Amino acid sequence: MNQTAIIEELRKSGALSRQQLSVRTGLSSATINRLTAVLIEEGSVRAAGHEPSTGGRPSILLSYAGGSKLVAAIQLHPDRAAGLLMDFDGKVVYRREALFRPRQFPLGGDATDDATAIPADREAHLKSTLDLFDHLIATSKSMGSPCLAVGVAVPGVVSGPHGTVGHTTELGWSDVPLGRLLRERSAVPVVVENDANALAFGELHRGAGRGLQSLVALFLENGLGAGIITNGELHRGALGEAGEIGYLLMDRASLTHSKAHPELGDLEDRIGPRALTRRARDKGIPIPPTGLMTADDIFGIADDGNVAAREIAEEILDMVAIAIAAIVIILDPELVVVGGGLVGVTNRVIPGIQERLTGRIIRVPRLEAATRREDSVILGAAELAAAEVNGFAYLAG
Repeated sequence: MNQTAIIEELRKSGALSRQQLSVRTGLSSATINRLTAVLIEEGSVRAAGHEPSTGGRPSILLSYAGGSKLVAAIQLHPDRAAGLLMDFDGKVVYRREALFRPRQFPLGGDATDDATAIPADREAHLKSTLDLFDHLIATSKSMGSPCLAVGVAVPGVVSGPHGTVGHTTELGWSDVPLGRLLRERSAVPVVVENDANALAFGELHRGAGRGLQSLVALFLENGLGAGIITNGELHRGALGEAGEIGYLLMDRASLTHSKAHPELGDLEDRIGPRALTRRARDKGIPIPPTGLMTADDIFGIADDGNVAAREIAEEILDMVAIAIAAIVIILDPELVVVGGGLVGVTNRVIPGIQERLTGRIIRVPRLEAATRREDSVILGAAELAAAEVNGFAYLAG
């Protein structure tokens, strides 16, 4: 915390002497001398000349050097892996993507029938991810700023010391020790985290949750998850499964309903891509080339004036509101952040959720859109990487 106070003051005020740092932070001279020596050694702070002499020996000025340090971040989507390099000023200095062949369903088939699906290529997806990791490490070296850590956000439960990714239908993965595989390729520290957790961590340190101690980040892409912050820290649960709200049971029928896809939770089986594809096909809504309809697709078609899509969009909002109500009643967070497929329509989503919950729960929470929109998850992964190295996250720019 004291190191973070020094870093924040230097970044805010520019070059300062040790005496000035002591006055501005309230830390003792001995603490300032000790911690600035550590920060200089690790490259976070550097000498920046001297104060003008007033007759005595001029004091050395210190400045923040975060812009010369890099971390990498990777986010896995059903159709691609996105990667970037970022400096400790929070500036993205490089981007690259690796395209996947996503799991597809024939347009004339049924998205509920796995027999019609073209499966995701597990090995190809994994190889592309490993190659992207290698490329980011090599690129940072070529830029003269070796990568200090890597954060990876994945659409699935992450558990164990090996950063093992559990069953992930979109990628065709099941119990893939991604963290171990990446660490075998480099000595750089690696953090593998669920995408909703990465979103929550990023919002806490860089986004709408700065200064708060509790929040929930809702992430809707091909699946539905929630990242939970309590007492200023990520809450992962005993098995890393906290926040898997796609498995919320929505009514009594959920207890006896026999699903064709047991890997999907009850809520996800209502507003996930397979369910939305079934509903869209029944109502004559055109299906995308992938053969699967996402919530983002539904909202886009609804905004274009399709009445049937509007009906489905309203049902999605009903389900999301019920999920948020359950989370709020149990956790009582200071903030709920909405990300993923709902970000582009938050001007309609947030008022819609507030309207649905008013008078139905004790308190409707503050709701905000994810700060960096489409980049919120990958920047959260970068935050996790930075925290792994220095014990403090990026400072907001």
